[in-house]
Amino acid sequence: YALLVLAVSVFCLTSLDTATRLGRYMFQELFTPHGKDISELTGWRKSITNSWVATIITVVLGVGLGLTGYQLVWPLLLAALGLLAVCAWLGNAGKNNKMFYIPMVFMLVVTLTSLVMTLWGKVSAIAAGAFTLANVLQFAIAALLIVFAVILAVKGIKTIFSKDKKPAEFV
Repeated sequence: YALLVLAVSVFCLTSLDTATRLGRYMFQELFTPHGKDISELTGWRKSITNSWVATIITVVLGVGLGLTGYQLVWPLLLAALGLLAVCAWLGNAGKNNKMFYIPMVFMLVVTLTSLVMTLWGKVSAIAAGAFTLANVLQFAIAALLIVFAVILAVKGIKTIFSKDKKPAEFV
C-alpha cells in the first residue's frame, strides 16, 4: 500500500512539474518574436519572459482555471487542439490524416459551444447585477479561450489544407 501511494504521488508530482514547465515554455514563446532569443528581449517582454515570472503566471492561470469551473471544458479543448495539431502535423508530412477530421471538428464544436454558453451565461449574470470578480474572470477566460482556439483552428486548417507539404522532421 505504501509503495502504491508513493508511486501515485510521484506520478502526480512529475505530471504537475512537466505541465508547469511546458506551460512556462509556451508562455515564453507566446511573447518572444519569431527568430529572437529570450536573452535578446528588452522592456516588458524581457520581464514577462523571465523564468520565474513566466512560471508564476502559468501556475496562477492554471489554478485560476481550476477554481473557476473550467475543469470540465479545459481538457476537452486541449484534446480538440491536440487532435488538430496531430492532424496538421500528419497532413504537413504528407501522411493520411483524414481519420482525425470528424473527432477534431466534433470536439472543437462541442468545446467552443460550451465556452460560448459560458460566455453568454456570464454576460447575463453581469447584466442582472451579479458583477463579481468570479463572473468577470470567467467571462474574460472564456473569451480568451474562444479567441485563442479559433486562431489555432484557423492556422491548423490552413496547415492541413495547404499545398506546400514538407517531409516530417524528427528531432
